[in-house]
Amino acid sequence: MIPTFGQAGTQSEKVTLELRRKSGEILKTLLLRKGVNLWVALRRFGIPVGASCSGVGVCGKCAVRNLGGQGIELTPRTELEEQTLSRQGLASDLRLACLCRVNADTAIQADYW
Repeated sequence: MIPTFGQAGTQSEKVTLELRRKSGEILKTLLLRKGVNLWVALRRFGIPVGASCSGVGVCGKCAVRNLGGQGIELTPRTELEEQTLSRQGLASDLRLACLCRVNADTAIQADYW
């Protein structure tokens, strides 16, 4: 059974999120309510995710790689996210989990899993 995050009993659309190790191995598969904040969802499931800024988008510790490939799986980058990635010297293909929401089925990877 896939763990689910979202309100029980609602008709909201669900999306599947695979968490992958650097090797590509699937660590866990989660079922989320579409539009949920990625950082909040990971923390609710007890998945380790960095955040020395408490999830306000300035530290860059929650950086993950979206493996979905279409670019629609997560909400578009904000100016704050672009600035933080640049200031922290992070790769341009990373996303800050605290600043994005999950819109479609996808897989993500973090260097620390």
